[in-house]
Formats: sequence, structure tokens, C-alpha cells
Amino acid sequence: MAAIAKIARHYQVVIPREIRTRSNLKEGDLISFEERDGEIIMIPVNVVKKDQAYFWSPKWQNEIRESEAEIKKGKYKVYRGRAELRKDFEK
Repeated sequence: MAAIAKIARHYQVVIPREIRTRSNLKEGDLISFEERDGEIIMIPVNVVKKDQAYFWSPKWQNEIRESEAEIKKGKYKVYRGRAELRKDFEK
């Protein structure tokens, strides 16, 4: 479904309501603009702090998913303290 908006003063454009709703865009969200073959593509983006970027890497996210699956299967151990944990690591 196409939507039309007008370029206003200072080149501002209002994103039509139906597009905002379907894309779950909120005031203050960030948008990346790309030009491809004469078309302007708007892509919602999230900014991640450099010190947190590792967490969002595909490798780390895959490890999180695997860990969550193991937890659901009951493949984990509860330790009653540091000594018990340390003893298990030293094996």
C-alpha cells in the first residue's frame, strides 16, 4: 500500500500514520536513509554503545539462544557457594 507525504519547510517529511503503525515507529526513533537506484530507503535503526556491541554480535546472540535452550531442558546446576563452584571448575 503506497502512502504519500509532502516535503515541508527545512525538508521535513511526516511519515504517514499507517506506515508508522505497521513499522512500530515512535517519536524519537532513529532512521537511516539510503539511496538505491533512485529510491530513498528509510530503515529504522538502534544505536548500541561500543562497550555493549559484543552482546549483539551474531556469535554472542547464538550462544545466548543455545544457553536458553539448555536451561529449558534442565541442563544446569545450582551451586550453594563459591567453594562448590570452584571445586567443580577444578575437576
